[in-house]
Amino acid sequence: PPPIGVPLPPGMVPPPPNLDGLSSPQRRQLSAEEKRIKLAMEVASDLDINPLRMFTPEKKMRRFHWEALDLDTKLLRDTVWEDIGQAEPIEEDVDFDRRLFESLFHERTKSSKGSRLKRDDTGDGEDNQQKKKKKRAEKKVTIELVESRRSYNVDITLSRFKLSYSEIVDAIVKMDESVLSLEGVQRIQSVFPSKEEIKLVSTYRGNPALLGHVEQFFLTMASIPGLRRRLRNFRFLLEFSQVAPKVEASLQSIITSSQSLTSGDPSEKLRFLLRVMLYCGLYLNSGTKKAFTYGFRLSSLRRFKSLRSTDRKTTLLHFIVQLVNQHHHLSLIPTESNPTPKGFFDDLQDMMKKSCRIEMGFIESEIKQISQSLSVFKVCVTEASKTNRPYPDKAKDFVKYAEERFNKISEDQATCHREFSEACQYFGEKEGAWEEFFETWFEFLSEYQRAEIDVARAIANERRMARRALEEKKRKEEKKQRRRRASEAAIRKTSTRIASSARAGRPGSNSDAPASAASKLASKLELEAFGSL
Repeated sequence: PPPIGVPLPPGMVPPPPNLDGLSSPQRRQLSAEEKRIKLAMEVASDLDINPLRMFTPEKKMRRFHWEALDLDTKLLRDTVWEDIGQAEPIEEDVDFDRRLFESLFHERTKSSKGSRLKRDDTGDGEDNQQKKKKKRAEKKVTIELVESRRSYNVDITLSRFKLSYSEIVDAIVKMDESVLSLEGVQRIQSVFPSKEEIKLVSTYRGNPALLGHVEQFFLTMASIPGLRRRLRNFRFLLEFSQVAPKVEASLQSIITSSQSLTSGDPSEKLRFLLRVMLYCGLYLNSGTKKAFTYGFRLSSLRRFKSLRSTDRKTTLLHFIVQLVNQHHHLSLIPTESNPTPKGFFDDLQDMMKKSCRIEMGFIESEIKQISQSLSVFKVCVTEASKTNRPYPDKAKDFVKYAEERFNKISEDQATCHREFSEACQYFGEKEGAWEEFFETWFEFLSEYQRAEIDVARAIANERRMARRALEEKKRKEEKKQRRRRASEAAIRKTSTRIASSARAGRPGSNSDAPASAASKLASKLELEAFGSL
């Protein structure tokens, strides 16, 4: 067997366990482990990938509760996990310090266990006020015979128009957007008379001039058959130039995001990151059934930040960020040459942020609405051409233009579903709603970006502390040198003074003896001074 803390060599199967002296439950547990090892080897052989890594850490590691993928060849084939399994061992690309990793994420002893953090599982219930607003918006107008409240509301809406009722009708028939804007068409639709109201004013046999403003408006609207449908088609014509670009942009966003996850530079970065994450997860779960997997579900991405180190000072995600930065020589610390450094996944994060806000159901309903409205528009134009009130020529031109653009939208829709389906399959996920899939990635990449910032701040703080320590050491050294120079100067001054006193002795005395004694005394003082320094 390999030394403790070292993974088994590729292709090496762990030796069969010794069953002597084990109870029946223990025997069954070892038997289940043997089956998992055999199944893992079969999957590796079928997919032509590296055998499953087995680790024997020196310490008992904290368990990482991820959602591991089943050992199923069909589930793993043509996925990112198959690509990762065929890559070289991660130790050849990353300087993975096992002792450091074990010291950070080993299991706590009972005496050092702290209180567990409680998870906030508050739901995202719908706001009551939003429900009330929705109910009020969906509340149908009461269909009655122009009662006072209905008349009051219609009158207020009509007062915003500086047109006569006949001019409004003429603008609808001609589809003249220079007279009626989209907002004006929507307002007229909101007060357009119902069938009962049209019947009520049409059966009036009195003097029309005696009718009120609302009743006269209803009479004018009832003067042209099929005006309600023309008004609806006019609105579709005006809205198409706004709705179509939004739908096309949304589909292109989903296509681009799906392709970025499966191909190109962002996909290569993701594959490398997932290799590191898979390696760390297998190391943590060594010796358990959660270690018998070649991949994990995307829902487990958020758990890498939740797992804290033994000393609670860092997380597994921060540790992984440091490994990635070391391998790619990345740093978010601003410099003169790079004042605004970019993170490892900043571009991909922006794509995921945009795509997770696109609701799949809304886009599908918009495309369906365009298809239905365009079909009705075409039928109305064809039928009206046989009457004395045909649609204007611009309506015929619009049908041709809208059909071409809608065909392009339909192609983009098919491409969007195909690319999204391939992205889900590539990560071993079931196909669901766009917004849920991309939101998972956006939330994880946002956490990764925050971890990058934390790591950069920690490194900058360490450098700042080291710089301060160096400056303090330099300051003390300079102070020490100043004191030494001052002491040396004092010694030289004292030596000079003693020598001068010796030379200026009494006349007739032996001057050589005092000078020699003074020289010896000066040398002795110098030696003592240097010894004290």
